[in-house]
Amino acid sequence: MDPDVASQESRWSPVAEDVFSPAAAASGEQHVVLFLRSAHGELLVRERNGLTWSPLRSLGVPTARTSGSSVLVPVEWPVTACTTGDGEVHLLARGPEGELVHGRYRGPDWSGFEVVGVPVPGGHEGALPMGLAGALAACSRERGRLDVFAVDGDSNLLHAIWDGTGFSDCAALGPAFGAISAFNAGARRMGVVARAKSADLHVKWWDGTRWAPFAPLRPAQVDPLDPALACTSPLSSPPAACGGGRARADVFARGPRGDLLRSFWNGRDWSAFESLGMAPAEVPFSGAAAACTWGKYRLDVFTCAADGKLYNASWQ
Repeated sequence: MDPDVASQESRWSPVAEDVFSPAAAASGEQHVVLFLRSAHGELLVRERNGLTWSPLRSLGVPTARTSGSSVLVPVEWPVTACTTGDGEVHLLARGPEGELVHGRYRGPDWSGFEVVGVPVPGGHEGALPMGLAGALAACSRERGRLDVFAVDGDSNLLHAIWDGTGFSDCAALGPAFGAISAFNAGARRMGVVARAKSADLHVKWWDGTRWAPFAPLRPAQVDPLDPALACTSPLSSPPAACGGGRARADVFARGPRGDLLRSFWNGRDWSAFESLGMAPAEVPFSGAAAACTWGKYRLDVFTCAADGKLYNASWQ
């Protein structure tokens, strides 16, 4: 399917209201699991099979268990959701002292969160750990495995792997900035997208052998003096990225007018940003987006609007 045709056919529809901080993952063909924060701080979940949404269900106010202790620590928002391709969705978040916390959801079973610990990159053992500075990002390039990313208090991009039994030691991938999102692009390729201080997006690629430095996502052929850029810059939200195979990735972010913008990678280049519009009646979007892929050129994106509702658009 032509991506431009897909975008023209998209429609925004409300799926919930008075909710915040969406996180989404596709745990099977046409099966999307959506996690939300209620106005009272509860972790809510809603699942879609085909075209049918389940009712919202509360998993309680999120807290995390500490191994060998009865102590529960609060879990900070936002949370990140990612599936490992086996019907299980992993939730990742930050604890109050910068800890990594992790939980697993296999509807209707919810493990709860557990404290993994404060990540310390290799070569920094013995140094005072700075902890995580913000929300995590994750992608899955193969069944049963997660690649997890976060920025620490020293502005290092950290990377760890969950292999089904636990988390690996983390590695520092160099300096990072702003909010991040991650996507897979096949078994041997993945990327991390970050919102820079200049409010544009940069991407860091793994090519199966090494990591490239962060580079601007904006196509080089775009004229920085083009008046059309006033509609797409500066970006006003963190990025939301998802992958769709070896030659497909999509990145979403809110534009300066409150519409949602999208750029896609076709295996060679990133497209210029295009506007996907606002919520119905030209209500501007006001929150961060969440996106997930559940088939070739089949994806969902969710974002909150100024009318207090969460909206969804699907590409099929």
